[in-house]
Amino acid sequence: MEISIRFEDSCNSNQQVIVEDISGFSNILKELGEPANGYMRFFRGHGNKEWGLLPGIYRDDNLVRNEDKIIKDALSYCPDYFRPSDTLFEKLARLQHYGYATRLLDLTSNALVSLYFAASGESNKDGEIIVLDIPKSAIKYDDSDTVAILSALSIRESGFNILSPRREARQIAELSGLSFAKKEQQNFIGSRDSAEHIEAALHQIDIMKEHIVEQEYIKHFNSNNEIIKLLHDIMKDKPYFKPIINPEDLNKVLCIRAKLDNYRVMRQQGCFLLFGINERKNEPACLNDKWKKFLDNEYRIIVPKENKEKILQELRAFAISKQTLFPELDMQAQDIMNKYKS
Repeated sequence: MEISIRFEDSCNSNQQVIVEDISGFSNILKELGEPANGYMRFFRGHGNKEWGLLPGIYRDDNLVRNEDKIIKDALSYCPDYFRPSDTLFEKLARLQHYGYATRLLDLTSNALVSLYFAASGESNKDGEIIVLDIPKSAIKYDDSDTVAILSALSIRESGFNILSPRREARQIAELSGLSFAKKEQQNFIGSRDSAEHIEAALHQIDIMKEHIVEQEYIKHFNSNNEIIKLLHDIMKDKPYFKPIINPEDLNKVLCIRAKLDNYRVMRQQGCFLLFGINERKNEPACLNDKWKKFLDNEYRIIVPKENKEKILQELRAFAISKQTLFPELDMQAQDIMNKYKS
């Protein structure tokens, strides 16, 4: 039987493998093989291949500049949609669920669900499916401290950045380390110990200096006024949070296992990528390129616009459709009404 996979050279730097139908998509997955030990595989399907792996809030400069206002307005105007016990991450996930642009990006563990989303949106655009093999160490539950940190970034003002706090903390920490090393090294001036003993002792001083520098760096970073405000937001959300942030955590992208507390998440087998910042709040953290899984020569998996309707028809035979993936009453209305219109 002929395999429905077509490879194409694109005018872009990436080459493309074309999804003709479900059979072809199945063969692409076989070519990819299984994820390595210690990794889990997820899929992202979107109707426009130009979107890339970028959360909605970062697709519009005006939106990201007003991210804190969007969230606060939604929480103020629609309080009945949120439980008092909800964490900020859970609130972000609910906003994402209702179509708000957030710093979350939807993923699924079901390949056919990703194919649906690549084929269902933007009927006049080519879609894309991105395969991600994510290390289990980067997959968190929603009660993780790092999840609380990155979620709290969403309600900081647009000018928030960690460039100055990092620079100032690093300068103070380096001075502390130099002061310690200088004081310790003075003990060996005029020493009659062997050269080997002195060399070993100086090496130990260097190790202790590095440890002190890192301790002082974290300490002074967390004493910066802007970081104190961030800590305040985190502790309002999570009172038992230990008030210490590792600056490196703010630059991370995490995969978050979603709570299976609503039918849509269950049907879509959904989870999220949660994006931190790249020093400035208005710039997203960089996704680790090593997570992306390609066929040979980095072929992108493209769903051409002319194949979308055919693929959607095939997916219905596998119980993958708008009706099954969006079980809420308001989402069902159009499909049910259209079925009985003349």
